[in-house]
Amino acid sequence: MATNKRSIILFVAVVAAIATSVSSKEFIVGDDKGWTLNFDYQAWAYGKEFVVGDKLVFKYAAGKHNLFRVNGTVFQQCMIPPSNEALTSGYDVITLATPGRKWYICGVGKHCELGGMKLFINVLPQSTPPTPVSPAPSGKVFVVGDEKGWTLNFDYQAWAMGKEFVVGDKLVFRYPTGKHNVFRVNGTSFQQCTNPVANEALTSGYDVISLETPGRKWYICGVGNHCELGGMKLFINVLPRSMAPTPVSPAPSGKFFVVGDDKGWTLNFDYQAWAMGKQFVVGDKLVFRYPVGKHNVFRVNGTSFQQCTIPAANEALTSGYDVISLETPGRKWYICGVGKHCLMGLKLFINVLPHSTYPPPPPYYGARKLAPPKF
Repeated sequence: MATNKRSIILFVAVVAAIATSVSSKEFIVGDDKGWTLNFDYQAWAYGKEFVVGDKLVFKYAAGKHNLFRVNGTVFQQCMIPPSNEALTSGYDVITLATPGRKWYICGVGKHCELGGMKLFINVLPQSTPPTPVSPAPSGKVFVVGDEKGWTLNFDYQAWAMGKEFVVGDKLVFRYPTGKHNVFRVNGTSFQQCTNPVANEALTSGYDVISLETPGRKWYICGVGNHCELGGMKLFINVLPRSMAPTPVSPAPSGKFFVVGDDKGWTLNFDYQAWAMGKQFVVGDKLVFRYPVGKHNVFRVNGTSFQQCTIPAANEALTSGYDVISLETPGRKWYICGVGKHCLMGLKLFINVLPHSTYPPPPPYYGARKLAPPKF
C-alpha cells in the first residue's frame, strides 16, 4: 500500500514537471546571432508571445558585452546604470517572473545608443489566452513605406493614399537604429517640422505604434532636417471600428484630380487651361504633387489670389503630396507661397459644384494612378 502511494506521488510530480516545461518557453535572444551589435531586436521580438514563467537567454562573448535590466526612460535614453548591476556571464538567463513591460540594454561603450543593443518586450500573465501571431482581420499591420521603410526622399502621403486605418490597427516604422527616429506630434509641429523633447522619440528601429483612438495622427523624423527637407513625415486619419469600410478606389461621385496631371505643381504651367472644361464637385479631391521644399500650397481668398498675398507660413501645405477634399461648393483659390512663384503663374482657381448639379457619371473604370514625379 505504501509502495502504491509513493508511485502515485512520483507520477503526479512527473506530470507537474512535464506541464511546467510545456507551459514555459526559453527564448534565445537574437536566436543564432545572440546578443550582439547591429541586430534588430525589436524585429526579433515582433510576433513572439512572452508569458510569466518563460526565460530569456542572452548569449555573448564574456567581456565584450553585458546586460542591464532597466526602466523605460533609461531604455529610451541609453543611460547606463551602476556597473555592479550588470550581468556579465556571457550566458545570462532571466526568468520572466512578473507580467508587464521589460527593458534590457547593453552598457558597454555606445552599444545601446549606436549599436542597437536594446530589447523591449511585454510579458503576459499566464492566464491570458494566446494571441495569434498573425494580426486579426480587424487589426491590420501597416509597415510604413512598405519595403522602403522609414527613410529619406520617400512620398509617405502617396503611400498612405487609399489605405484605411482603423482603431486597433498598427503602424510599424522600420529604419536603421541611430539613423532616424519617430515622433508623434500635433498638426502644428507636423507642418513646421518642430521636434518635441528628445525623450519622447521612438528609437528602436522597429517602432510599433497601436492606433488606439480615432482621429488625425501625425508622425515625423526628428533627426537633422529629415522632416523639413527629406520628407520624413506622415499624416493619417484613423477611423473608429464602427464605421463601414471605405472603398480603396474613389467612388464615381468622388474623383481625384492630380493638379497639372503628369507635370504636377510646378512653374511655367497654365493651370487655368488645365482646369478648363473640368467639373469639380463636392466630394472630389485635388492632389498637389511637387518636390518637398521646392514648392508649397496655400488655400487663399480671391483677393490674396489676385494680389499673390502670402498667408502666415504655418498655414502652408508642404508634404509634396497635398490632398485637399472639396467639401463645400463655391469658388476655391490656391497659390504657391515660395518666392515669387505665385506671380510667375503657380496659382489655380476652380469653381466647385454641389452634388445635385452634377450630371450622371460615365461608366467608371478606376482612377488613373500616377507615379510620383521624378526630379
